[in-house]
Amino acid sequence: MHCAVVTRAYRRPYTDPIRVRAGETVVPDFGRITDLPGWVWCTGPRGRGGWTPRAWLERTGSHWRITRDFDAVELTVKPGQRIALHFAHAGFHWVTTEDGRTGWVPTDHIAPEAG
Repeated sequence: MHCAVVTRAYRRPYTDPIRVRAGETVVPDFGRITDLPGWVWCTGPRGRGGWTPRAWLERTGSHWRITRDFDAVELTVKPGQRIALHFAHAGFHWVTTEDGRTGWVPTDHIAPEAG
């Protein structure tokens, strides 16, 4: 696992985002625009919404489903915080902070740890 350091503060934009399991049906809103390509706003079966990786959506008949487990939680982080990087997707990294929080942080807010 690679480590990085937060270089710019980031504040979580919304609470209680979508969390879905692989195979669950979601409702994408392709008309909702974001400045980050690769993400689509989706609402899950429990009514929670959030930006979801477009590549993780699959159309099955008239419905859309998520192809892997997904949690849209974004983390509030401060400069100097160390984080463990798990994977990246379309301008964000899925990370774990030193205090055990796991979620998304924008890639342009972090830098590889020196050393």
